[in-house]
Amino acid sequence: MGEIPNATVGPIVSPPGPEPGNSRRDVLLVGLTFAAGVVDAVSYLGLGQIFTANMTGNIVFLALAVGQRSILTAVRSVGALLGFSAGAILAGRILTRPRPAGIWPQRVTWLLLGELACVLAFAILWASAGGAPGAWLLYLLIGLSSLGMGIQNAAARHLAVPGLTTTVVTTALTGFMVDLPALGISGPGQRRAGWAVAALFAGAAVGASLMVYARDLAPVVTVSVVAAVATVAYLSFDGSTSVKG
Repeated sequence: MGEIPNATVGPIVSPPGPEPGNSRRDVLLVGLTFAAGVVDAVSYLGLGQIFTANMTGNIVFLALAVGQRSILTAVRSVGALLGFSAGAILAGRILTRPRPAGIWPQRVTWLLLGELACVLAFAILWASAGGAPGAWLLYLLIGLSSLGMGIQNAAARHLAVPGLTTTVVTTALTGFMVDLPALGISGPGQRRAGWAVAALFAGAAVGASLMVYARDLAPVVTVSVVAAVATVAYLSFDGSTSVKG
């Protein structure tokens, strides 16, 4: 019998690493999730017990208001839904004509600048009212806050990072819990889900604390975080698949 020739061993190919910029993108989305937590704390405690970022919770509040015949709460919830929808529709039109590609397209950064304008106007009006807005100003603030959050959510949806929608973490938390039995190694999806839950919790806790101890300053946190995210995005991404620097 002849010898069996050794099989030719080709070069060992390493698995592809993460796409450049993914980690930075994820950090920015976690920052926006933190900002959304602050926004919901301010809206719930300062705008009549509604949410202007988390529309799932806001729809539940609307249903409760209808069941309890609380007209004012129902009107505020509807106002938040309309503002959020308007922001999402506006952002959707900007992002689909034509649909931009890349890790973080420039149009996403432009949308964040639009959100920044909304939250900045909110903070100025909130401070001018001493953190206790009257009737007409209350509805204007609901509109500004929900409009900005609709823009943010649409921008995050365009990036399509699993678990990082920035305004709600139900899907992220569910995915994390479903995968727990098989978590021999924690993958990027689990890490994102964990950071999203932690960021939303931390944002809401910070927002609630400020509403108790420094009510005028609560919206300033949101402005600062959104401004920081927009600035880092502008400096980091050139609108294609590459990363600056």
